[in-house]
Amino acid sequence: MKLGTLAAAAILICSFTLAPNLVRADENDWYQGQQGQWQKHGSKWRWKSAHGDQWFQGKQGHWYQDKKGWHWYGNDGRDYSEGPHGWAWHR
Repeated sequence: MKLGTLAAAAILICSFTLAPNLVRADENDWYQGQQGQWQKHGSKWRWKSAHGDQWFQGKQGHWYQDKKGWHWYGNDGRDYSEGPHGWAWHR
C-alpha cells in the first residue's frame, strides 16, 4: 500500500513538473529589437515579426543589418540596399 501511494505521488509530482514544458506554445525570440520567429521560405530563412511587418515606401517588410550594413527585405522578395551607385531596389 505504501509503495503504491509513493509511486502515485511520484508520478503526480513528475507530471506537474513536466506539464508546463509540454503544453506551452513556442515563445517569440528577439532579433535586432524585434520580437518574432525565424521562418524558412524555400531555402532561405526570414524573420517574421510578432507585431506585424513594417512599411517602407509603400512596401511591407523589415529592415535588417548584416555585414554589408542595413537593407530592407520586402515581403515581395525585393531588397532595398546601398550598392556602388547608392541606394536602390534589387530583386
